[in-house]
Amino acid sequence: MEVAGMDYFCDQVQQKDVGRRMQVGQELLEYLGDPGRSPDVEQDQQRLDKVIDELAAWVNSSNFKVRP
Repeated sequence: MEVAGMDYFCDQVQQKDVGRRMQVGQELLEYLGDPGRSPDVEQDQQRLDKVIDELAAWVNSSNFKVRP
């Protein structure tokens, strides 16, 4: 299995499917929770900003399954 990185998450957070969002959300939490797996987070600020912007859109979503 290919190791997920910021490129992967940048693409995945743009998904519209709620089920996929929930899966990607969990994967992202695990990725960010382990600094050994996520060395590229601090190296690509623009990509990290894009991921955060997309996640903010999820939180503002009116879909109760995505909203915290």
